Amino acid sequence: ATLGVVALARGGRSDVAPSANAAAAPAANALYDKSWQVPTTDNTDLVQPVKGAKPLEMGHFGKWTIMASTKAHMDETAEAMWWGYNMMERFRDYSVDPAFPSYSYLGPTGCSTVQRRWLSARHQPPDDEVHVVWNSANQVRNTATIGSRTLSLSAEEVFESIRTLHVQTALQTNQFSGQRLGWFDVTGIERAVWGARDNWEKFGWPYRLLKGIAVVQDQNYSPHQEIELYIVRSLTRDGKLLEITAVANNAKDTQDAFMNVKTDPSLRYPAKLPAWTFGVTACGSDVPYIFCGVPRFNRRLFEIQTSEPESGLDSPLLEGLDGLVNITRSAYTHVASTDPIQDALFLRKWLKHEPLTDFPDSDTEAWVALPLEQVDGVSEAKKTVHYVHLSKPTGLNAELPRGQGELSLRDFEKFVRFLREQQGGLDYNHYDPFLDEHVGVEGCHLQIPAVASALLAMHEDGVPMLTRRELVTDNPGFYATTQEERFSVFFDLPASTYAFQLRVNSDSTELKSHGLPEFCDWDFCRDEGFSNYREPGALFMDPAVCGFSSLAS
Repeated sequence: ATLGVVALARGGRSDVAPSANAAAAPAANALYDKSWQVPTTDNTDLVQPVKGAKPLEMGHFGKWTIMASTKAHMDETAEAMWWGYNMMERFRDYSVDPAFPSYSYLGPTGCSTVQRRWLSARHQPPDDEVHVVWNSANQVRNTATIGSRTLSLSAEEVFESIRTLHVQTALQTNQFSGQRLGWFDVTGIERAVWGARDNWEKFGWPYRLLKGIAVVQDQNYSPHQEIELYIVRSLTRDGKLLEITAVANNAKDTQDAFMNVKTDPSLRYPAKLPAWTFGVTACGSDVPYIFCGVPRFNRRLFEIQTSEPESGLDSPLLEGLDGLVNITRSAYTHVASTDPIQDALFLRKWLKHEPLTDFPDSDTEAWVALPLEQVDGVSEAKKTVHYVHLSKPTGLNAELPRGQGELSLRDFEKFVRFLREQQGGLDYNHYDPFLDEHVGVEGCHLQIPAVASALLAMHEDGVPMLTRRELVTDNPGFYATTQEERFSVFFDLPASTYAFQLRVNSDSTELKSHGLPEFCDWDFCRDEGFSNYREPGALFMDPAVCGFSSLAS
């Protein structure tokens, strides 16, 4: 089956979800017929940002943080990611600290009102994490004025409305279908199909099989090769669309599953094919502060689905290893935006990027390629690229509860923007209910002067930014020995409101020596005895003394 659940009829509407094979596409033997594809262009057709400060250079992809409306949904999402996505869960090693619970090892976001599950998509720390976060405030209704309308909605209600819309449109085009998180599986699409079936049977997560076009970015020539792209799209309990993509389909049953799925030329993604190597699934340098579970799909399953001699499966070096490093990579952050060009220009202005000559900007979509210093697989020369895809929505709106009408993407953007600008906004240490939904990237820790210069230029340009500080997760002892902490800056895209978190390790004295403000603390759990790790009770929370608002004080 290409869809794990039947689309529901929508009362009072004539709109119906398109069939799985509705997209027009060429015959299989005409895959390389360019007449129906977006033409290859040179850099002159890409909209260029205004020249300014040197863009921020990123070390590696850090994590996605996704919101869960309830603790039960948080647990289900984490369990489904282990069960169907082969992710490895990470745990705090509480036995290290006899005074547990303590701030140092639990972290500032774990108490009765805020909890998270922490997983890793790559079985190699510390890259490509997924944090599933529940905050009790997600069930609190927020009131916002949107034009002539006043909406009263909790995050839970928004997520449920969007999830219902995705089911009604069979996980295809609607106002919110452009918002997706996407992994690339090096080995093939088999595990994704098997995992989606497992999650449908165990958790009731709907899924859909799709075909698109992968434009391979590894060759040093243009036009780049275009090959078939296999996509497995799943829907979480909180309305999040998750995709796994691959360019190989090796198993007979999964080949049969895709046999009648037609290629949708609108699903055209850049693909940088990473290398892969075997390795242990232990946490390496994270021990003894963090320990990890074992992924569900072990080496034996990988042996079943790939039997290539060059894989080295018979090597004695692999004895006792229970996992595979770099099978999946967090490759795509798809962002639904009513103004893709505006958001793309913002990213290109402030983050180091490289041109995608095969993907010219248009009024309906734009791609931004973020090159990272993170090594991809076995080759020291082959670096990772994370792609941000911004797309303008079409299709049905979500229906809101309690007779509040419909919610379009533009309505949602205005709703979040209204909440985010309260109490002075991000600059004034205001953490709104939807900021937990973000992508995190690691800055280059050894380039603090450059990071500071870029952040100050963003501030001077009027970009609102929220600051946060915490202990270095995998070695909280750094603070006691070197005063090193992990510092974060949150900013969002001007149209879509989707947030980015930039993280660097440094010490406060160095940051302030380059003109940055005192960074504010996380403050989720103060009422439950989680004191500050520097001076008990001395939290930096006042916008007059911390955050970018304090620079004007």
